[in-house]
Amino acid sequence: MFSSLRLARVFGIDIKVHVSFALILAFGAMQWGSAFGLRGVAFGLFSTTLLFSCVLLHELGHSLTAKAYGIPVKEITLWPFGGVAQLGAKPKTPTEELLISLAGPAVNVVLAGAFFLIGWLGLGAEGLKAAMLDIGQTSPTVVTLLGLLLGSNVILAVFNLIPALPMDGGRVLRALLSYRLGHGKATGIAATVARVIAVAMFAGAIAFGHVMLGIISVVVFFGASREAADSKAGESLSGVRAGVAVNPHALVLAPSTSVGDAVKAMVNSGQSAFAVMHYGRLLGVVAREALIKVAGVEGPAAYVAGAMQRHFPMIDAQASLEDARQKMNEAVSPYIVVSDGERYLGLVTEIELTRHLVPAQSMASGFKLPRGLR
Repeated sequence: MFSSLRLARVFGIDIKVHVSFALILAFGAMQWGSAFGLRGVAFGLFSTTLLFSCVLLHELGHSLTAKAYGIPVKEITLWPFGGVAQLGAKPKTPTEELLISLAGPAVNVVLAGAFFLIGWLGLGAEGLKAAMLDIGQTSPTVVTLLGLLLGSNVILAVFNLIPALPMDGGRVLRALLSYRLGHGKATGIAATVARVIAVAMFAGAIAFGHVMLGIISVVVFFGASREAADSKAGESLSGVRAGVAVNPHALVLAPSTSVGDAVKAMVNSGQSAFAVMHYGRLLGVVAREALIKVAGVEGPAAYVAGAMQRHFPMIDAQASLEDARQKMNEAVSPYIVVSDGERYLGLVTEIELTRHLVPAQSMASGFKLPRGLR
């Protein structure tokens, strides 16, 4: 069962909507329908769709700015509480993060300005003010929709600039702090600020009975914690060379190996990907998902050669595991090939990253592992 549905592909970016998005559509329909009947239901569905179109434009602002800096964007997913643009790599400099973070709210400022201009020209200052005040009080019209879109884009711009990770304002704060403190310390401070704000938001949600604010506060709190953990993981992995991380005893497959035998090897070895070799030459890589897919479609007698990927991300053995992780994200790949010049050394997958993360963190903190665990 799919958790999200693909709606379109814009500028090479998949636009998806999470299945839970139906909840916000239902909420909009019920909110307006309870007061204005079927007309309200139709208005609720239409206005909610347009509001989230503005959220989508917000995320496209982030995404296109990221792509301008050469950062791949995997997808944009719309959720009931907003949108998420999934970048394939981190910004390389504080300036990149600052501009990418500001791009989203900037789109909402432009949209709010456009709706304000339309309202001011069509209704006049007093008419626009009345339209804003009458939202929800009178039967919905085009004027109501205009006021709703204007107000919502102002709220989107202001709310997203609250300095709380992982929101845009928190990323802006981290970028500004990074100029002087570096990414690691800046992330720690920004995450702490975010947790304080999240607790305050949660208290406000309880005091005023605002369910959505409570949900957002929980998302912010754990999102900030995840940002801090990811930053620490990056610092730890930066101290480990990719060549050290590869498993020299990892199983390799021949192109003529059957998919059924490859699946058995995967289960017995615990590997999530295999190099496909022919007389010492690397032909490709086959990952768990590809094996399972081919086994289901063509059966276990199919050859591994038909399931392997011939184009794959590569990294030099002297590069760090953090560099490997970033390249894996950029390539949207569960593995990366490690080489020493033209010589194939092995693969790094999520398994190797996890395996080296704890020891790296321990050594970074000054704790020495027992000799047998090094």
